Amino acid sequence: MNVAPAILVSAIAFAAGCGMGSSPGMAPSAASPGQFTGTENPISENGAWRHNGLDWTVVAKTNGFAHGTQTGNGGFDDSYAYLSGFPANQSASATIALNTSATDANTREVELLLRWSDSAHSATGYEINLHYLGAYVQIVRWNGAFGDFTQVGGVTNLPKPKTGDVMTATIVGNVITVFYNGTQIAQASDSTYATGNPGMGFFIRAPAANTDFGFSGFTATGL
Repeated sequence: MNVAPAILVSAIAFAAGCGMGSSPGMAPSAASPGQFTGTENPISENGAWRHNGLDWTVVAKTNGFAHGTQTGNGGFDDSYAYLSGFPANQSASATIALNTSATDANTREVELLLRWSDSAHSATGYEINLHYLGAYVQIVRWNGAFGDFTQVGGVTNLPKPKTGDVMTATIVGNVITVFYNGTQIAQASDSTYATGNPGMGFFIRAPAANTDFGFSGFTATGL
Protein backbone atom coordinates (compact mmCIF):
# COMPACT_ATOMS: atom_id res chain seq x y z
CA MET A 1 0.00 0.00 0.00
CA ASN A 2 1.06 3.60 -0.52
CA VAL A 3 1.05 5.64 2.69
CA ALA A 4 2.36 9.05 3.70
CA PRO A 5 5.89 10.11 2.64
CA ALA A 6 8.41 7.69 4.07
CA ILE A 7 10.21 8.35 7.34
CA LEU A 8 13.95 8.40 6.73
CA VAL A 9 15.63 5.67 8.73
CA SER A 10 18.69 5.05 6.60
CA ALA A 11 19.41 5.63 2.94
CA ILE A 12 22.29 3.91 1.24
CA ALA A 13 22.42 4.01 -2.56
CA PHE A 14 21.31 0.86 -4.34
CA ALA A 15 24.41 -1.12 -5.22
CA ALA A 16 24.98 -3.81 -7.76
CA GLY A 17 25.91 -7.14 -6.32
CA CYS A 18 24.61 -10.39 -4.99
CA GLY A 19 21.22 -10.27 -3.25
CA MET A 20 20.57 -11.88 0.09
CA GLY A 21 18.28 -14.62 -1.24
CA SER A 22 18.54 -17.53 1.14
CA SER A 23 18.02 -21.23 1.29
CA PRO A 24 14.51 -22.59 1.78
CA GLY A 25 14.94 -23.43 5.46
CA MET A 26 11.64 -24.43 7.05
CA ALA A 27 9.48 -23.34 4.12
CA PRO A 28 7.18 -25.58 2.10
CA SER A 29 8.06 -26.37 -1.50
CA ALA A 30 6.95 -22.90 -2.66
CA ALA A 31 10.17 -21.43 -1.31
CA SER A 32 12.37 -23.82 -3.28
CA PRO A 33 13.84 -23.70 -5.87
CA GLY A 34 12.68 -20.10 -5.83
CA GLN A 35 11.39 -19.68 -9.38
CA PHE A 36 7.73 -19.47 -10.37
CA THR A 37 6.55 -21.90 -13.04
CA GLY A 38 3.17 -22.53 -14.60
CA THR A 39 0.00 -20.48 -14.20
CA GLU A 40 -2.29 -20.33 -11.15
CA ASN A 41 -4.92 -17.88 -9.91
CA PRO A 42 -4.73 -17.78 -6.95
CA ILE A 43 -1.20 -19.05 -6.47
CA SER A 44 -1.07 -22.31 -4.51
CA GLU A 45 1.92 -24.44 -5.51
CA ASN A 46 0.47 -27.58 -3.93
CA GLY A 47 -1.03 -25.69 -1.02
CA ALA A 48 2.16 -23.95 0.07
CA TRP A 49 0.77 -20.42 -0.36
CA ARG A 50 -2.06 -19.13 1.84
CA HIS A 51 -4.59 -16.31 1.66
CA ASN A 52 -7.62 -16.27 3.97
CA GLY A 53 -8.54 -12.58 3.94
CA LEU A 54 -11.84 -11.75 2.22
CA ASP A 55 -11.16 -8.01 2.08
CA TRP A 56 -7.98 -8.24 0.03
CA THR A 57 -7.08 -9.67 -3.37
CA VAL A 58 -5.05 -12.77 -4.20
CA VAL A 59 -1.69 -13.28 -5.88
CA ALA A 60 -1.55 -15.05 -9.25
CA LYS A 61 1.35 -16.47 -11.25
CA THR A 62 1.60 -16.50 -15.02
CA ASN A 63 4.38 -18.43 -16.76
CA GLY A 64 7.14 -17.67 -14.28
CA PHE A 65 5.85 -14.32 -13.03
CA ALA A 66 4.01 -13.67 -9.72
CA HIS A 67 1.81 -10.59 -9.65
CA GLY A 68 -1.28 -9.05 -8.06
CA THR A 69 -4.91 -9.22 -9.17
CA GLN A 70 -6.26 -5.82 -8.10
CA THR A 71 -8.49 -3.66 -10.28
CA GLY A 72 -6.71 -0.59 -8.93
CA ASN A 73 -10.00 0.91 -7.77
CA GLY A 74 -10.47 -1.03 -4.53
CA GLY A 75 -8.37 1.11 -2.21
CA PHE A 76 -5.94 -0.80 -0.02
CA ASP A 77 -7.03 -4.26 -1.16
CA ASP A 78 -3.42 -5.33 -1.76
CA SER A 79 -2.84 -8.76 -3.26
CA TYR A 80 -0.91 -11.05 -0.93
CA ALA A 81 0.08 -14.66 -0.27
CA TYR A 82 2.18 -16.16 2.49
CA LEU A 83 3.85 -19.39 3.54
CA SER A 84 3.72 -21.29 6.85
CA GLY A 85 5.96 -23.11 9.32
CA PHE A 86 8.58 -20.41 9.97
CA PRO A 87 10.19 -19.31 13.22
CA ALA A 88 9.81 -15.73 14.43
CA ASN A 89 13.19 -14.65 13.02
CA GLN A 90 12.90 -14.91 9.24
CA SER A 91 13.98 -13.61 5.86
CA ALA A 92 12.10 -13.09 2.59
CA SER A 93 13.83 -12.36 -0.73
CA ALA A 94 12.45 -11.84 -4.24
CA THR A 95 13.73 -11.12 -7.74
CA ILE A 96 12.21 -8.11 -9.50
CA ALA A 97 10.48 -8.30 -12.89
CA LEU A 98 9.66 -4.88 -14.36
CA ASN A 99 7.99 -3.78 -17.58
CA THR A 100 10.34 -1.01 -18.66
CA SER A 101 7.68 0.65 -20.81
CA ALA A 102 5.62 1.44 -17.69
CA THR A 103 6.89 4.94 -16.97
CA ASP A 104 3.80 6.86 -15.84
CA ALA A 105 3.36 8.15 -12.28
CA ASN A 106 0.62 5.74 -11.23
CA THR A 107 1.52 3.76 -8.15
CA ARG A 108 2.78 0.20 -8.49
CA GLU A 109 4.43 -1.66 -5.65
CA VAL A 110 5.98 -5.03 -4.96
CA GLU A 111 5.97 -6.12 -1.33
CA LEU A 112 7.76 -8.54 0.95
CA LEU A 113 5.84 -9.69 4.02
CA LEU A 114 7.20 -10.73 7.42
CA ARG A 115 5.43 -12.31 10.42
CA TRP A 116 2.23 -12.38 8.39
CA SER A 117 -1.07 -13.83 9.58
CA ASP A 118 -4.66 -13.44 8.43
CA SER A 119 -8.27 -14.47 8.82
CA ALA A 120 -11.47 -13.51 6.96
CA HIS A 121 -11.41 -9.83 7.98
CA SER A 122 -8.00 -9.37 9.55
CA ALA A 123 -4.45 -9.24 8.18
CA THR A 124 -1.48 -8.53 10.43
CA GLY A 125 2.27 -8.39 10.00
CA TYR A 126 4.91 -6.25 8.32
CA GLU A 127 4.88 -5.12 4.68
CA ILE A 128 8.06 -3.87 3.06
CA ASN A 129 7.09 -2.22 -0.20
CA LEU A 130 9.06 -0.87 -3.16
CA HIS A 131 7.73 1.70 -5.65
CA TYR A 132 8.38 0.78 -9.28
CA LEU A 133 10.13 4.08 -10.04
CA GLY A 134 12.20 4.00 -6.84
CA ALA A 135 10.21 6.82 -5.21
CA TYR A 136 10.23 5.02 -1.88
CA VAL A 137 10.68 1.90 0.19
CA GLN A 138 8.31 1.75 3.17
CA ILE A 139 8.14 -0.51 6.21
CA VAL A 140 4.47 -0.75 7.14
CA ARG A 141 2.70 -2.53 10.00
CA TRP A 142 -0.73 -3.93 9.16
CA ASN A 143 -2.97 -3.63 12.22
CA GLY A 144 -5.71 -6.06 11.21
CA ALA A 145 -8.75 -4.34 9.71
CA PHE A 146 -9.01 -3.25 6.08
CA GLY A 147 -7.09 -0.01 5.54
CA ASP A 148 -5.67 0.06 9.09
CA PHE A 149 -1.89 0.34 8.91
CA THR A 150 1.03 2.28 10.38
CA GLN A 151 4.28 3.23 8.69
CA VAL A 152 7.24 2.47 10.96
CA GLY A 153 10.13 3.30 8.62
CA GLY A 154 11.36 3.76 5.10
CA VAL A 155 13.46 5.73 2.64
CA THR A 156 12.77 7.94 -0.38
CA ASN A 157 14.32 8.89 -3.73
CA LEU A 158 16.01 5.63 -4.65
CA PRO A 159 17.24 4.61 -8.13
CA LYS A 160 14.66 2.97 -10.36
CA PRO A 161 14.48 -0.82 -9.89
CA LYS A 162 15.52 -3.13 -12.74
CA THR A 163 14.52 -6.61 -13.79
CA GLY A 164 16.80 -9.06 -12.01
CA ASP A 165 17.38 -6.88 -8.95
CA VAL A 166 16.95 -8.67 -5.61
CA MET A 167 14.97 -7.23 -2.71
CA THR A 168 15.36 -8.80 0.74
CA ALA A 169 13.80 -8.13 4.14
CA THR A 170 14.65 -9.73 7.47
CA ILE A 171 13.22 -9.56 10.95
CA VAL A 172 15.28 -10.56 13.98
CA GLY A 173 13.76 -9.80 17.36
CA ASN A 174 12.02 -6.48 16.82
CA VAL A 175 14.38 -5.18 14.11
CA ILE A 176 13.32 -5.14 10.43
CA THR A 177 16.12 -4.62 7.90
CA VAL A 178 15.76 -4.09 4.15
CA PHE A 179 18.44 -4.87 1.55
CA TYR A 180 18.61 -4.21 -2.18
CA ASN A 181 21.13 -6.19 -4.22
CA GLY A 182 22.88 -7.04 -0.97
CA THR A 183 23.17 -3.48 0.34
CA GLN A 184 21.23 -2.37 3.41
CA ILE A 185 18.92 0.53 2.56
CA ALA A 186 16.51 0.78 5.51
CA GLN A 187 15.95 -0.40 9.06
CA ALA A 188 13.23 0.06 11.68
CA SER A 189 12.10 -1.45 14.97
CA ASP A 190 8.61 -2.59 15.99
CA SER A 191 7.58 -5.04 18.71
CA THR A 192 3.89 -5.49 17.85
CA TYR A 193 4.10 -8.98 16.31
CA ALA A 194 6.21 -11.80 17.66
CA THR A 195 5.04 -14.58 15.31
CA GLY A 196 3.85 -15.06 11.73
CA ASN A 197 5.24 -16.10 8.36
CA PRO A 198 6.97 -14.59 5.32
CA GLY A 199 5.18 -13.85 2.07
CA MET A 200 4.77 -11.50 -0.86
CA GLY A 201 2.31 -8.82 -1.92
CA PHE A 202 1.50 -6.34 -4.68
CA PHE A 203 -0.35 -3.03 -4.96
CA ILE A 204 -1.58 -0.90 -7.86
CA ARG A 205 -3.74 2.15 -8.45
CA ALA A 206 -5.77 2.40 -11.64
CA PRO A 207 -4.96 2.57 -14.48
CA ALA A 208 -1.71 0.78 -13.59
CA ALA A 209 -1.47 -2.86 -14.69
CA ASN A 210 -0.83 -5.80 -12.37
CA THR A 211 1.61 -7.35 -14.82
CA ASP A 212 3.90 -4.31 -15.05
CA PHE A 213 5.71 -5.05 -11.78
CA GLY A 214 6.12 -8.37 -10.00
CA PHE A 215 8.46 -11.16 -8.94
CA SER A 216 10.14 -13.84 -11.03
CA GLY A 217 11.33 -15.72 -7.95
CA PHE A 218 10.95 -15.86 -4.17
CA THR A 219 12.89 -17.51 -1.35
CA ALA A 220 12.39 -17.47 2.41
CA THR A 221 14.14 -18.96 5.41
CA GLY A 222 14.11 -19.03 9.18
CA LEU A 223 17.02 -17.18 10.79
